[in-house]
Amino acid sequence: MSQAIKESIVSENNLSHHCTKFSQIAKLKSLSECSFNFWQKSLRRSIPIASAAIALSLSITLPSEAFTISYSGDTTNAPIFNRPQTEGFEGGTNPPTSLFSNGTTVPYYSQPFLVDTTGFYDIEGSQAFLGIQFLYENSFNPTTPLVNLLSGNDPFPDEGTSGFSGLSLTANNQYFLVTTGFDNSNNSFGTFTNTITGPGNITVVPEPSSIASIVIFGIFGSSLILKRNLKKLKSVN
Repeated sequence: MSQAIKESIVSENNLSHHCTKFSQIAKLKSLSECSFNFWQKSLRRSIPIASAAIALSLSITLPSEAFTISYSGDTTNAPIFNRPQTEGFEGGTNPPTSLFSNGTTVPYYSQPFLVDTTGFYDIEGSQAFLGIQFLYENSFNPTTPLVNLLSGNDPFPDEGTSGFSGLSLTANNQYFLVTTGFDNSNNSFGTFTNTITGPGNITVVPEPSSIASIVIFGIFGSSLILKRNLKKLKSVN
């Protein structure tokens, strides 16, 4: 075989090798580009999903604020009135529509208050006597104790405590919480503390000398829930 033919064969082999290598490089480059494009699209799709999941988690798990205010008073030597008749064993209705025949000269303490958010509120009273609570809206007149009367409650849940659960109150309306005793006996007046809790600011006007306001936030519990949800989200992604 001549030298020219040998050189021609070697040149063809080199050309074939380079072509094969170039084809492999092109395939790898094409595969790399496809893979990059796939993950880029996947990442773009996952970002809004993850953002929506985080936003949804925040909107669902963060609890609302709870507002509480407490004040104290004393019905000893306080003004008296003929209190309304409550439901239950007294045989009355709620709201009351008649007066209690055994409570014609019962001392009372009337406390005006406002809320700035419409919603459901709880009132809990603790008395050093056999106490009863009445709630009035807009005004309270002891000479006409059935007018503007929204609700009445005898000892709740036990003697020495009284109040309401789930009262529907309207923002900026004036309310009067009247604390009084059961009957005309000596066990129907004394010191007490009332606590009002609900979704809005509670303003007691005028403010008594003994008053405490507390705003309770669910920040600590919310942060733990949020961290737990974010951890779950990362593990899924």
